Amino acid sequence: MGTDAHRISTEPDRFAAVHISQGFRVGDFVFVSGQAAVDEHGEVVGIGDFAAQARQAVRNLESVLNAAGSSLNQVIKVTIFVTDMSHFPKVVELRREVFSEPYPADTICEVRALAYPELMFEIEAVALADGRTIDAI
Repeated sequence: MGTDAHRISTEPDRFAAVHISQGFRVGDFVFVSGQAAVDEHGEVVGIGDFAAQARQAVRNLESVLNAAGSSLNQVIKVTIFVTDMSHFPKVVELRREVFSEPYPADTICEVRALAYPELMFEIEAVALADGRTIDAI
């Protein structure tokens, strides 16, 4: 007997045009596709401003998590992609601002490019849902 997966989406669904799901809820877990600095109109936010892009990407992540019955406080794993590792100290500061102890497991890697040439930051996540907490596990 398997566990059903339920597709998660927000409105407007910017991912539909490129045939990607924003995320899936599988039991008490939420898997969120990479979120970048793109607003609800599909426009890149904060061109040339790493911190502004990172904040927008986290807002997008939070929106998908909320649609799935989860939150930033329930994130257990993130993968962060940056186009320039010199921004690593800003990533550390961002993690401190948006997550709390125990901090999520994390992978960060530098990539040559993201979906749009202006993007500098992308974050994907795995989280718990329905009030589950990290300490309860």
